Amino acid sequence: MTNAAERRRQMVERAQKTGYVPSKIIEDEFGVDSSTIRRDLARLEAEGLVIRTQGGFLPIETKEGFDYPYEPRRKFRSSVKGQLGQYAAGLVKDGQTVLVDSGSTTWHVANSLKSRQNLTVITNDLQIAMLLSECSNINLHVTGGVQVDTVYTLVGPNTVDYISKIHVDIAFIGAEAVEAELGLSNVNVIEVPVKQAMIRAANCAVLVADSSKLGKRSLARVCGIDELSQIITDSRIDAEQRKAFGKKLHVVEV
Repeated sequence: MTNAAERRRQMVERAQKTGYVPSKIIEDEFGVDSSTIRRDLARLEAEGLVIRTQGGFLPIETKEGFDYPYEPRRKFRSSVKGQLGQYAAGLVKDGQTVLVDSGSTTWHVANSLKSRQNLTVITNDLQIAMLLSECSNINLHVTGGVQVDTVYTLVGPNTVDYISKIHVDIAFIGAEAVEAELGLSNVNVIEVPVKQAMIRAANCAVLVADSSKLGKRSLARVCGIDELSQIITDSRIDAEQRKAFGKKLHVVEV
């Protein structure tokens, strides 16, 4: 039988290798109850080795090459993302047409758009569509396409074709990583053409990303910083990165 120290070591290794790990998998694998795993996670989080989320845990450092399930991503740094969403939504005027990319941070942007009047909102995110579906003040359009497993994102040729035929006032874009030299990049290659189409379709393309995404590179490049109108992030970004992103960077104090 695996002792507690060895079990915790393997939990950390699993998270570093695969990203998000559901607690139930660990319970079943080691034959322990949920209270034991909760104690393990409390200790690992206190030691700075994992991040606890609803129903599971994440590695303390984001690894490239995997895409977290939707719900843990939305709850990770949710307070910060909520403030970014409020700031971003403040750029939108009543009566405008808005394109909202799929993602946990853009979900918070959409949530803050609910108070606007006479908006047309287009999204490729099924969770965002459900969020806005009962808002009588919003004319909601969903792009269509094929769903990406676990993340409720619609992608594929039909999605790109739909977006390529529209024009919007503002698009809110999400990204897995953003670096001053490389620009935006994403772990999931199949989302890249959709994001590129969104940027082309908008008068104003705004990246909304919490500071944990900045200064990093992921698998597939989306676009350069010069193709964006603004980058909105939180105040946990360091001075060197602030300088690197220049005037396009808008920092929200959190």
